[in-house]
Amino acid sequence: MNNMKKLLTGFSLLILFWVHGNLLAQNTGSETNVYTNEKIIRLATLEWPPYNGLLLPQEGIATRVATLAARASGYRLLTSYDEWTKTVEKGMNSTGFDGFFPEYFTKEREQSCHLSQSIGTSLLGVATLKRNAFNWNDMSDLSVYTLGVVDGYSNGETFDNLVKDKKQLVELAPSDAANTQKLLQGKVKGIVIDRNVLRYTLSRLKTKEVVVFNPKPIAELTLHVCFQKTAKGKKLKEEFDGGLKQINLKRAEAEYLNLFRYD
Repeated sequence: MNNMKKLLTGFSLLILFWVHGNLLAQNTGSETNVYTNEKIIRLATLEWPPYNGLLLPQEGIATRVATLAARASGYRLLTSYDEWTKTVEKGMNSTGFDGFFPEYFTKEREQSCHLSQSIGTSLLGVATLKRNAFNWNDMSDLSVYTLGVVDGYSNGETFDNLVKDKKQLVELAPSDAANTQKLLQGKVKGIVIDRNVLRYTLSRLKTKEVVVFNPKPIAELTLHVCFQKTAKGKKLKEEFDGGLKQINLKRAEAEYLNLFRYD
């Protein structure tokens, strides 16, 4: 009798384990299907604080806006960081990505990808050391100086054309941080840089008192997400733009930049 009880108990436990295991497998499978069916936008990006950065609150103002727009259109945003030239290559050509951001509006880029509506603006100008500051009226006045620029960045159609026509000498750097270091070390007379990027960089280097940003801008450009030139990219761009319409960009940018003390 005791042996029979033990046998029945063991058999009952086996049945319970089998039922539990099947239920667990069904639940796990259900969760996996939910995850794989989730609508996701995968974008390549770069470290470009305060617009983008892994260590920034909400990964930067541009990422915050893109995340809110994606969420409003029913998507979750995933980002991957690299240097700019690699970011563009991956975003444009890799099947693992849907695009890249943030990208300035240019006629060339408009032809090569589906550009979203604006996710912000960027004010570009020339930064110099205070002791070497200079004024300029026309863009051609800058041609007497070799200016530091970041490799692969657009700096506005007028400036870019002058560089292309070899009427403006430039020295390339891999990033804005490296470009700023060149300026601080006196290796270039001036650098072309976004005003907010310069302020953020100098605030972290604690050297803002030795650098000035010329009040005359080179360009004020809009920022965009560059979706791949595919049917899927076009669909994502249209849905993303629908989400953007629900966001007050100016207020979002002002609130975010208030997190940082530049002055």
